[in-house]
Amino acid sequence: MKKILGYAMLGLVFCIPVNAQKNETLTLEQAIALALENNQGLKIQQKQLDIAANNVNPANAGLVPTIRLLGNASYQNSDTEGVIRTFAENPPTVSISDGSAATTTYSALLQADYILLGGFTGRYRYKLLQDERDLAYYRQQVVLNNTILAVSNLFLEIAKLQSQEELLRKNVKIGKDRLSKVEDQFDFGKVNGLTVLRAKTDLNQDLTALDQVLVAKNNLKRDLNFLIGIDAETKYRVSVSYQPPVRMEYEELKDEVRMDNPEIQLSKKGVEISESNLNLNNAARLPTVSAFANYGYFNQENDLQQLAEIQTLGYTVGIGLSYNIFNGGRTNRDIQNARLNREISQFQREEKVDQLLAEAVKEQNNLTLLQEQLRREEENIQAFRNSYQRTEEQFYNGKTSSLDLRDAQNALLNAEVTINNVKADIMKTSIRLEALKGNLISR
Repeated sequence: MKKILGYAMLGLVFCIPVNAQKNETLTLEQAIALALENNQGLKIQQKQLDIAANNVNPANAGLVPTIRLLGNASYQNSDTEGVIRTFAENPPTVSISDGSAATTTYSALLQADYILLGGFTGRYRYKLLQDERDLAYYRQQVVLNNTILAVSNLFLEIAKLQSQEELLRKNVKIGKDRLSKVEDQFDFGKVNGLTVLRAKTDLNQDLTALDQVLVAKNNLKRDLNFLIGIDAETKYRVSVSYQPPVRMEYEELKDEVRMDNPEIQLSKKGVEISESNLNLNNAARLPTVSAFANYGYFNQENDLQQLAEIQTLGYTVGIGLSYNIFNGGRTNRDIQNARLNREISQFQREEKVDQLLAEAVKEQNNLTLLQEQLRREEENIQAFRNSYQRTEEQFYNGKTSSLDLRDAQNALLNAEVTINNVKADIMKTSIRLEALKGNLISR
């Protein structure tokens, strides 16, 4: 499997406690491997690929002779009357009658049939079987690509919420310390009850926000656990190490999308299948020449006929010709429809290429904007930290109010959350670009 942005560059790590005594570490690559192993849709797709591969056989295309063993045995018993011409003047005929005439027949035949010439239909059928196999392969690649992308997106969304959780826990601790401080100030008459009430309200708001983040995070974890095939309630922690991705030039990006995107490869194979179907329909205009050979035994016993017993053992060879002179124009209509289907496949391929190229350019532009936003936020973050540290120091020295500390605290929280979210969004965008380039799946 190709690395997602080199995987090592992203440095994404799961730590999943298997039990209370032992923790196991699971990287994103391992999580993806589990998803690819356990995903039911992928299992179905693999079975369909196996079926399509099994069908690629010369026998399914009519390129090998068929050999059949035929056998028959019958017994007939009936009242029989027959009139035989004597070819004489008197009597001209002789009547024969038997109230219980029996006929017993046995036969066994080994026959081989082979199409010598059929307008190359065998070759076209075989090519069509190969195309169907390749089509199943590219469908599997699309599902693989989408599964890896879904796992990565869920993972990074969890990382965003986990980061918010950590920051909110810090905020809760700060809020508790702030409440304790203002309660002491209230006891000494330095603040009024409204200030204490405001501190309690701010703390409750932080606790509510923390609860909401925890619920959202745990729900996403259940979704991810389902995708990677582990127990829904498994607890773990994600660890994300951000490194900036390398930006590609637009033409280089487009070339990679055209070359390796699985959906484009799927649409190309659709065009090839429509071409093979057209060739197969054109072949129906040509005659079919077939050869046959058989070797068999025949035995018949008759109570009434002149030949009391007939027995043969030998072989027969022959050649047959079949040519469809008229079938109501069905062949011509089939060819016309095959040509239309080929044109449809070509339009669909062009539409898919244009759509994915536009999407790749959009993601590249989005990546550029996110990187610029991150640069600005990182320039501002130190100012928020310095402002909070100064305000906190002044608050505990009695030089500023509780509200000023709360404002500085919220400003720093929002800045830190924004930076972490932007970093995660950059990684998500980078992974989507890799998916568009077909780099998430094995080759």
